[in-house]
Order: sequence, then C-alpha cells, then structure tokens
Amino acid sequence: MKSKSIPIKKYILKYGLIYGLLTILFGLYTYLTGDYAKQNLFHASVLSLITISSIITAIISFKKSNDNFINLKEALKIGIGVAILGGLIAVLWKLILIKVIDPGIITELGDKQIKIIAENATDFTQENIDRKIAITKKYTSPLIQIVAAIGVNLFMGFLFSLIGGLIVQKKRDPFK
Repeated sequence: MKSKSIPIKKYILKYGLIYGLLTILFGLYTYLTGDYAKQNLFHASVLSLITISSIITAIISFKKSNDNFINLKEALKIGIGVAILGGLIAVLWKLILIKVIDPGIITELGDKQIKIIAENATDFTQENIDRKIAITKKYTSPLIQIVAAIGVNLFMGFLFSLIGGLIVQKKRDPFK
C-alpha cells in the first residue's frame, strides 16, 4: 500500500521567509554601503547563492521529514514556492526602498545606465543615444523592475528546484 507524503506548505513558508529575509538583509547591506546602484557580479553571485541554498535546504529538509522520500513534482512545488514567496518579500523590500526610504534610488540607477550608454556610444549619433536613454529610463521604472524580479525568481526557482529535485529525488516503492 502506498503511503502519503507530508504537506509541503510549511516548508515553502519557512524557507520562503528565510529566503526573503536573507535577501532583505543583503539588500539592506548593499544600500547602507552605497553599493545598491553599483551592483555587479559579486552581488548577483551572493543573491544566487541565497536562492540556491534556500531552495535546496527546503527540498532536503522536506525529504528528511518525509522518511527520506521526495519526488520531482514535490521538489518543484517546494522550490518554486520558496522562490515566489521569497521573491515577493524581496519585492516588498524593494518597494519600501524606492517609495519610502530613498525615492531617488531609481534616478540613480537610471543615471548609471545612461552613463554606461554614453561611455559605450562612441559611434552612435545623438538620435541613437537619445533613443537608448529613453529605453533605459523605461526599463528602470519601479514597475518593470518588480515584474522582472518576480520573473527572475520564478525562473530561478524552477531551474534550481528541477536540478536539486533530480539529484535528491527518491521515490517510494509502490509495492511496499
């Protein structure tokens, strides 16, 4: 007789909150050190590490509590759930930062992008530069950044839970 799996909700909530809080702490650190508008590969690597470790820890914790069994479907649900919850918490932090704490941060991000365009636009006409600046301003708006952040979290949650789930999955024997 096939035994049932335990509910996954508490793992999504616990590790999604941990993921969100770690993301907020790192975001707060980058803001307080003045690096928020100067994010680079190091920042992306730390955020990826936070994401991966939160998802994999949630999957492994569920597996241990579920008599060392987990299937790929459960791993995907947990990983995507953790990523979405943590991502929504991170988006809430970003909203508070750009709307309450420092509304000028969006302008700073846009100015940084415009500076990069100006430095790399040696063979562009002024019309091309102006068009690129307009596009840059459009994509540094708070709404676009929030939608992009949720999309990236969803994709990363799927990818990392798929890889982690394929590695740690262990199905129950249906004949026991």
